[in-house]
Amino acid sequence: MSKATTDDAGALSRTVLCVDKSDRIDAVSEAIDDEETLTAVEATSVEAATEVIAEEPVICVITAYDLVDGSGMDVINTVREHAPQVPSVLFTDLPPNEIDTASFEETIVEYLNRDLPDAHDRLGFVTNDIIEHSAQVGFLRPDDEEKRLATLSEYDIEELPIEESFERLTDLIASHFDVGVAFVGLIEEDEENFLACHGGDFDSLTREDTICTHSMLQDDVMVVENIATDSRFSKNEQLENLGIVSYAGANMTAPDGQVIGQVCAIDFEERHYDAEERAELQDFAEMAMEILDLRQSLRSARNKGAKQ
Repeated sequence: MSKATTDDAGALSRTVLCVDKSDRIDAVSEAIDDEETLTAVEATSVEAATEVIAEEPVICVITAYDLVDGSGMDVINTVREHAPQVPSVLFTDLPPNEIDTASFEETIVEYLNRDLPDAHDRLGFVTNDIIEHSAQVGFLRPDDEEKRLATLSEYDIEELPIEESFERLTDLIASHFDVGVAFVGLIEEDEENFLACHGGDFDSLTREDTICTHSMLQDDVMVVENIATDSRFSKNEQLENLGIVSYAGANMTAPDGQVIGQVCAIDFEERHYDAEERAELQDFAEMAMEILDLRQSLRSARNKGAKQ
């Protein structure tokens, strides 16, 4: 069971998921609860941890290696799939050279040997440190970021007659989902530039500030029903200043498989999107990509004809 998710002042807790066998979990969660800024929620299996990661915003995961239905690597892989920006602490007596660290990929992982005499005393410090470090990383990039940027550069956005088409598309998206804002954005190296935006005067956001930086790492549509309850975004001053409460984003995927942008519906109140609505938003994203590809093909054909 977890403690309350807010402190006495009503601020969002820094919730840490602790995963270990039932005979050891209490000691781990107590070490976290002893830290003034941290709140522990427990899981004693990979299955239970997976449910928590999928349903509850956590700011860090501490996991043992040996679990009743798998290993800590299964938990870390789940973290990477659902929330790759959330750091993990592997709390185990297994030597590091026996752990497949290559599988960590972009996930931030710290190792702490639980056999150290002061291991439990150090656990809170290590957890706080890795949380602060992950907050300073800026933003996670896809493993193939260079290839993705190369694909994006092939689209001569400034030369393509797409503005009116995308304005009509964002108007349609906002009306269809009855949301305050809908936009089409391309995710460049350091920022997201908006090609069209219904309901908001958004030109660009840095990748540290935009939710699309996280959404682009998911294969399916990403939904944040209430940003205030999601530890990834609850302290994002830029999003707060814009008044954004809910978010849904779908990938714009180029023919070579690279994600170059997002089509998003955002609102100023909490919103839920069912499976049908998520599929519809993905359809809009594919429509946006088709507009880009068509305009690019027509431009290339005209340029080729002019040279002949």
